[in-house]
Amino acid sequence: MTNMNTGPQYPAVPPQPPFVVQPAAKKGLGTGAIIAIVVGSLIALCCIGGTIIAVFAPDPADKPSAVAATGGDAENTPAAKPTEAAAAAPSPTKAAEPDGPVTVKVGQPIDVKFMSAQTRVTVKSVKKAKSPNQFTQPKRGQFVAVMVDIFATKGQTDLGPSNFRLIAKDGTVYQSEFLVVGIDPQLDAMTTINEGQRKNGNVVFDADPANFAGAKVELTDDFGEVQGYWTT
Repeated sequence: MTNMNTGPQYPAVPPQPPFVVQPAAKKGLGTGAIIAIVVGSLIALCCIGGTIIAVFAPDPADKPSAVAATGGDAENTPAAKPTEAAAAAPSPTKAAEPDGPVTVKVGQPIDVKFMSAQTRVTVKSVKKAKSPNQFTQPKRGQFVAVMVDIFATKGQTDLGPSNFRLIAKDGTVYQSEFLVVGIDPQLDAMTTINEGQRKNGNVVFDADPANFAGAKVELTDDFGEVQGYWTT
């Protein structure tokens, strides 16, 4: 069969494949988006935390005031530690006690405690003395008259001439003389005085004149214990 189409001849067009719509490719999150999400999350957490604190925080009105804490219930006040209390409080100063019998000047008193009694003894003066009686003269060269005042502060006392001795500078000890005529008044050896009473008089010694300067008067109790000294 003869082709009757005499026009120009074109090559045949191949068939096209069917059109398929491709899904859009997924894009990853950018750095800016990630930062925005993190910051937003932190802000949200802060808001939530602040709300929780505000809800559960104690009411400031319920707190004890400074006045109540310092002047309130003593049972709730913590006690100071011993070391802190010792550091805060000054240590009391204890008066030094005399080492041995006291020594005072003539004219000053010495308090004697014997058993339950207490006596105040004062040597008023220490002088050379003479007896007008020719039969009463010192054997060692010089009479020494010690004027004594005895006051019963508490209870009774019978202190007398035998409780006194004259101690020379070189250590020589002189006992009191008994009833030296002509040196008056002499301290009564026999009288006991009661509380609030007193007696006084001279206690006479027979001493070497060379030992008079610097001598001291010694006082003992009825047991012979030295209670003190008076210096001349």
